Amino acid sequence: MTSRREKASSNGKTRQHPLDADTTICEAGDSMTSFYRPELIENVGVQLFMAAGTPEQEARIVSQHLVESSLMGHDSHGVMRIPEYLELIETGRVIPGGEITVRETSPSTAIIDCGGNFGQVGGRAAVDDAIARATEHQVATVITSNCNHVGRLGAYVQRAAEQQMLAIATCNSPVHGHFVLPHGGREGRLATNPLAYGVPTEGDPIVADFATSVAPEGKIRYYRNIGTPLPDGWILDAEGNPSNDADDFYGPPRGGILPLGAAAGHKGYALSLLVEILGSALAGNECDDPGNAGNGICLIVINPAAFSGQQLFRQLADTTGRYMKTSPPAPGFEEVLVPGELEFRTLRIRQQKGIPLDDQSRDAILQQAEKLSVTTQELFQEE
Repeated sequence: MTSRREKASSNGKTRQHPLDADTTICEAGDSMTSFYRPELIENVGVQLFMAAGTPEQEARIVSQHLVESSLMGHDSHGVMRIPEYLELIETGRVIPGGEITVRETSPSTAIIDCGGNFGQVGGRAAVDDAIARATEHQVATVITSNCNHVGRLGAYVQRAAEQQMLAIATCNSPVHGHFVLPHGGREGRLATNPLAYGVPTEGDPIVADFATSVAPEGKIRYYRNIGTPLPDGWILDAEGNPSNDADDFYGPPRGGILPLGAAAGHKGYALSLLVEILGSALAGNECDDPGNAGNGICLIVINPAAFSGQQLFRQLADTTGRYMKTSPPAPGFEEVLVPGELEFRTLRIRQQKGIPLDDQSRDAILQQAEKLSVTTQELFQEE
């Protein structure tokens, strides 16, 4: 473990930072990124959410979800979201303890009303309901209503795959999140509208989770936080011109994120439109109704036992993944990866090395702790 960072106090002396950074600090522009123990960050999240009025079980579901997202390299949907979620509680947009209700529409289909609760709590209830239905009826489709930001969509299909189910999930967002451009447009009409799937294998499941835009908004925020220019081809400014400056996206005036596919952006646009229809029209909602809030999830869970059988399916899926990896790597690549492989590698590294957190996100967490009268010395224990 590297020595912990010290910061100068106002009297010129140094003090140990209350967040316990466990590995090397890396500079990125004007920001710094440090690494923190996963269990420390999880405890931070639980204590803060509980201080904001969240029941302990729900606080743990949300905090564990955010920590796992960061551990798997999805920092944009990880612990940097803790302050944002606390602000949503304060403004009444998230209702901790909100009742989750299930409206069964057939033995294999249901609509889960998440009651304005955390999206992670509603998403967990939805996928568990879908798994139970697919276990009994072989195939299940479950959609959500009144569901807040669900975080990493791949977490739900991964949960299904870990229970030997094949799962597909889509997730739309309300009109105020429509900052992804339709192909050929310069005003947003779609959200980042991710698509995910999980496949059980003999080892780690195959897990794909990707926005149907060229990048999720959270990654643009992360680049802005660490002071790094955006990659080419991510955004257009409000006039429809390409830009590498995240501020040109956030505005004002607001720019837009391009759909997945670059020159073939019409394909990403088509996928995004499907996600929007599954999340809004299938649930009986208009896509541009400002009264709709939160994410609309559609979960399709398939039980391989109804087809090739669970064991044979796992074996064949594993063989298919290994077949992909037999392709010789092209110049610039070390190997062919299957979806999720990099995330599981990152998970094992970060479980040892720690979770990276930029200074801006760390400071926002500390500000929330002060606001909620949560003593940081109790949260950030010394080793």
